[in-house]
Amino acid sequence: MTWKAGTLGSGWLAMSAWVWAQVPVPSPVTPNGAVSSVVPLTPNGPKPFVWPRSFKEKLCETFVGRPRDFVEPPLGFYLAENFGMMKAKADPHRFMLYRSDFLPGTDLLSPIGATRFNLMASRLPGWPGPVVIEWSPDEPGLAEARRSAVVAALQKAGLPVIPERVIIGPSIYPGTLGADAANYYNVMITRDAAAPAAYPPTPISSSGFGFGGTP
Repeated sequence: MTWKAGTLGSGWLAMSAWVWAQVPVPSPVTPNGAVSSVVPLTPNGPKPFVWPRSFKEKLCETFVGRPRDFVEPPLGFYLAENFGMMKAKADPHRFMLYRSDFLPGTDLLSPIGATRFNLMASRLPGWPGPVVIEWSPDEPGLAEARRSAVVAALQKAGLPVIPERVIIGPSIYPGTLGADAANYYNVMITRDAAAPAAYPPTPISSSGFGFGGTP
């Protein structure tokens, strides 16, 4: 039994020596033919794993995405874009005078219309579009008279506005028909009257986890 154990131990030692033994490295020869005693060492350490190109391409196409398709814009880009879109939609309203901006049946501006006119005149140098006067199909000639009055007021204010830039057109916000407006008003009144019963000031729990009766 002792001999077998010793043999087994010597076998493990021999195997470990065989596993950890270094492969003989030939001695380098110098240019003059002499054998150098300095043995060059190979670089040790982990080597970076290089993924196959096909696998990398497949990963980019199906999961990760391609870096060139994810260009990050500067900070605030989308916010400025959103504000710019809202401003572009509001500009046609800013440079339009509605029928409510004039006194009924005249070419004179109402107090609100005069305020809007002054604001429009201050913004006009930065606006490349036209100035629109809302038409009045039920009163022929009134919209043209209002247009002439607006052109004269702009030129009197020192703004180089050609008459062709002030045009007549329909409102870009037609609103709602009178019958629909009355129906919407009734719905709003009904909802306001029913709101206190549907939404009491004191919150009431509607969960089914209460104990000792209805919460």
